[in-house]
Amino acid sequence: MTRRSWIELVTLSALWGAVYPLITVALRDLSPTLVVLGRVFLAALLLLPLAVRRDALWLIWRNPRAIIETVLVQSTAPLLLLTYGQQYVSASVAGILVGAQPLFVALIALRYAPDERPQGWKGLTGIILGLVGVVMLFGIDLRGGRMALIGGALILVAAVCYAAGAMMIHRRYTEAPPLGVATSAMLVTTAAVVVPASATIPTRLPGAEATGALLVLGIVCTGATLALFYALITRVGPARAALAFYLSPAFAVAFGVAFLREQISVFAILGLAAIVVGSVLAAHRREPTPA
Repeated sequence: MTRRSWIELVTLSALWGAVYPLITVALRDLSPTLVVLGRVFLAALLLLPLAVRRDALWLIWRNPRAIIETVLVQSTAPLLLLTYGQQYVSASVAGILVGAQPLFVALIALRYAPDERPQGWKGLTGIILGLVGVVMLFGIDLRGGRMALIGGALILVAAVCYAAGAMMIHRRYTEAPPLGVATSAMLVTTAAVVVPASATIPTRLPGAEATGALLVLGIVCTGATLALFYALITRVGPARAALAFYLSPAFAVAFGVAFLREQISVFAILGLAAIVVGSVLAAHRREPTPA
């Protein structure tokens, strides 16, 4: 990859890692559904003109039911689960748990996508190592009582939804423009949460920190990162662009410690390492043998 591509990849990882501390700050004055609504609505405002200009939506919306089903699994459900879960879990742990998404992609592929199955001893070792990392977080690091365990479970289910949604996109929309899929996700999620979010509007205006966090979360860390991610896919390919998934949990931990003064244990670091290494191994694919 070129130097520019590496810079964009690291930038993308950092912005994704910043999502979790920003959610924590926004939740100080806003309900989880309002945070999700603000995030996806702002991202939709940024992405929709790009998608329309590139004619990226018509192919996807020829079958409205399919895209709505896919988006509810890949975007709406995990965003709500993640945000609700972060009421009880630190930004650092949330970032680590969501970082297990490639691991769950490998597990789901065992049943639904033979071409994406983990291969050989590396794949098996990766799955085992990643699961050990998750167990370490739940068994050792989530010691905040029952609500912390519930929050961690919600975030883990969100990671499973992201993985299942990615598999649905892989099977249904391989020929569709990725920008159109991302824009559709933001539009459908906005429509899905606008009514419940409107019932939780606070009686007083949120503070400057929560408002600023939500603006950055929606415009920069959701809308702009999706555009950057799909530009990277076009330039360097999906496998290399996916490196951002593996790097973002480390940024989430660093930002949580630096800006929110979160305490990160040795076991959380070990769990992070196990999940990242396990995900990389589980996602390993053999190159096809030349004829």
